[in-house]
Amino acid sequence: MKLPLLIISFIYLFLQSCSNDLDHKENSKVTIEEEFNKVQIVDQFSNPLSKDTAFFMTIAEFFPLYIGQKIEQINLVYKPDEISSNRIEEWDLLKRPKQDSIILYIDSSRYVGVPMSIWEYHGTPEYRPSKIGYPVFIKNVSNEALELGFGNMLPLLIEAKDRQGNWNPIQKLFRYDCGTGLTVFYLKPEQIAITSMKVFQGNFRTHLRLVYGYKNDLKIYSNEIVGAINETQFNEDKMGL
Repeated sequence: MKLPLLIISFIYLFLQSCSNDLDHKENSKVTIEEEFNKVQIVDQFSNPLSKDTAFFMTIAEFFPLYIGQKIEQINLVYKPDEISSNRIEEWDLLKRPKQDSIILYIDSSRYVGVPMSIWEYHGTPEYRPSKIGYPVFIKNVSNEALELGFGNMLPLLIEAKDRQGNWNPIQKLFRYDCGTGLTVFYLKPEQIAITSMKVFQGNFRTHLRLVYGYKNDLKIYSNEIVGAINETQFNEDKMGL
């Protein structure tokens, strides 16, 4: 039985539209990778780095290593207190990011260090902790300045797929005990921030991603990468958290 010409035309246009959508998404992915891979990251430290090991859910500590314009060569700062630009004291003055207002990209093609711990950077000379991280780029693609975080903390955590293919966190967001004296840092349009995602090792190979967002806000997700964790990292250590 022959299909009417109108139906055949509709099917052709539908398939062509789907193909164009897939091509557009793939081209966008390539463009993002090319854009950030062109950024040369300069690290003043050269101490050896190693992967981390965890056996329970950890507290996420994501601090900015850089905030500013996207330039060809960027020097990383492992002590977040030394990043003094793009900060204001007024809370709730700026809008928080929403989907399509920022790009969140994990560059798993190269390594950097991880920032100093929040418990040690006050009054301590800058150094690079010994753990490996992947550079993470955050770009403001909106037309207005956006709040990125407060204190020195970015609201990011790592999620991983379990054996059923469901995404679950392997970290909890860090919470300050008190907000007194904390400033808010932000991104202007087209500016970027760089942080790093700690690289774990373990007995379970899976897919990982980053989630940006406060508890009651809309979540923003990064690209997915392949990595390894211990399956017990899905579980809370009641003594430690």
